Amino acid sequence: MLNNLFPLEVSVLSSNALCDYIRQEYFPQITLRCRLFYRGLHDIYKVITEKETYFFKVYRQGVRSIEEIQSEIDLLNHLKSLDIKATYPVSKQDHTIIGQFRTANGIRYGVLYTSVGTQEFDQIEETAESNERLGSYIASIHNAWDKCDFIINRPNLDSHTFIDDSMCAIKQFSNIHDFDINFLEEIEKNVKIKLASLSIEKPQYGICHGDIYSGNIRVDANNNPILFDFDFCGNGWRAYDISMYAFPFGMGSDITKLKKREQRKNQFLNGYNKVRAMTENEIKSIELFIPFRRIFNIGTLYISFLSNTWGDSLVIRNVDDDIVNLKKWLDLNPIF
Repeated sequence: MLNNLFPLEVSVLSSNALCDYIRQEYFPQITLRCRLFYRGLHDIYKVITEKETYFFKVYRQGVRSIEEIQSEIDLLNHLKSLDIKATYPVSKQDHTIIGQFRTANGIRYGVLYTSVGTQEFDQIEETAESNERLGSYIASIHNAWDKCDFIINRPNLDSHTFIDDSMCAIKQFSNIHDFDINFLEEIEKNVKIKLASLSIEKPQYGICHGDIYSGNIRVDANNNPILFDFDFCGNGWRAYDISMYAFPFGMGSDITKLKKREQRKNQFLNGYNKVRAMTENEIKSIELFIPFRRIFNIGTLYISFLSNTWGDSLVIRNVDDDIVNLKKWLDLNPIF
């Protein structure tokens, strides 16, 4: 134990202390408020000044290295240099970006990000136009990142990270909670076989946002989409990157929503293909990334991360629900 203090798994920084830090490092002599806004994988604080709103992300200890956070910053600054709208990191008075906080459970890093848009993407009516706009916008980001002249230090969004690491955690959790691990092992085998046939060359494979769903999208006054929360960015299949919004898991496990899902996918791809044309094989592979992502959610997000924050009761409920819904999804979408 460090200085006889009992070890912690997670910590929450004081909003008041963080307010003083932000005022000193970013906005000297400016009145501001800082409140804990959201706790998930990382802690998000809402920072309100007299003129602007920002969000300060405090990264969970041990999840992202400072090099990985710097790569996230570099990718966002690259988009900014090309005038592609997204959340952007904010520099401190000394022109550095990443803050460091020495806590009882180790060093935690923090970055201030700009707020984007006027409302959430879910708050506007879903139309063919809104889905096509989103598709074109995502394709423009993919194209921009294909022109990066620097190497990023980020986990790949590949079979090793999403499947192997997640299944390792799933197998360990099976000693704690009884669930249908045989079903997940069968999914693991089938997904990896399919992944082996996919291209790992640009533009089919490249830097991705990694978590494109409606909760990470806002819109401006003209209903143009703007992405934020790039925490999962890394090299992966672009078909995966568009699958979460264009081909959502929830719609695919509900027979009444399958037609709506197909409409959304086609509308999104109409916009995407105007900017970066996908191959037929890419389009066909979109469906594969539903079980791909569910294994990651179960093993990494729920079992590896949520248990330390919210406890096993929530993890067990999420694991059981995802397995039930994934079985429904495969019945309605027999991809193997």
